[in-house]
Amino acid sequence: MEKFPALDAGLTDFKYPFEVQELRLKEQGHELKMAFMDVKPSAAASGRSVLLLHGKNFSGAYWDRTAKELSGRGFRVILPDQIGFGKSSKPTDIQYSFQMMAAHTKALLDHLGLEKAAVVAHSMGGMVGTRFALMYPA
Repeated sequence: MEKFPALDAGLTDFKYPFEVQELRLKEQGHELKMAFMDVKPSAAASGRSVLLLHGKNFSGAYWDRTAKELSGRGFRVILPDQIGFGKSSKPTDIQYSFQMMAAHTKALLDHLGLEKAAVVAHSMGGMVGTRFALMYPA
């Protein structure tokens, strides 16, 4: 039987498919870090971006194959780990909400200088994406 190493809460030893960066955020009196991957097009750039939102109990790394395919078709691909998931901060004493996650996602896109992106979401990410669209209509 194959053995898997134990992982810490920050997934320090879990290898992500692309370089992980961090965005610093303030939320409910806490200094937080939102981990994300910003994958540049590996083919002729289309000038379009795609935001991939993970579900509950997942991380941006979940989208590995999808991100590679989109990048290969000329898209810039953004893969955040929402606060509380993956390599992002996991505070235990804040009120989590889809509105908070949508606001953090908007802060990430602003940080990256992206005015718009196509949104693809899985499970809980669909709720975050819906809240994002309601809060920040194009």
